[in-house]
Amino acid sequence: MKLPAILLGEARTRVLQGIAFGAVATMAIGFIWGGWVTGETARIMRATAESDGRMSVLVPLCVAQFTAADGALAKFKAASPYSRGNIVSEFVKDVASTSMDYSFAKACATGIETEITKTATKT
Repeated sequence: MKLPAILLGEARTRVLQGIAFGAVATMAIGFIWGGWVTGETARIMRATAESDGRMSVLVPLCVAQFTAADGALAKFKAASPYSRGNIVSEFVKDVASTSMDYSFAKACATGIETEITKTATKT
């Protein structure tokens, strides 16, 4: 069996170089502009989306529980912005069987601040 001329000698080197360059260019373009990600990045993105989805459901419940607690809003308004997450953790221990952690308390504090500004602009 005779090989085609393109696969013999100098031409074969050029073909193999072209294949290698094409593969590298395809990968570079895919990762830079094509939106390709590694497995670890995909796992991180999934975990972030899951957390954000859970927070979007639980934060309004946390805000409702916090505003229903006696003296919570007064203490929240008096606290510095950096310690408001701790105030939320003090008054709300868990929401829908989800325990309060730092990121959840911070998201809830942001929701409470938004609720306070909404009620202040209505009056």
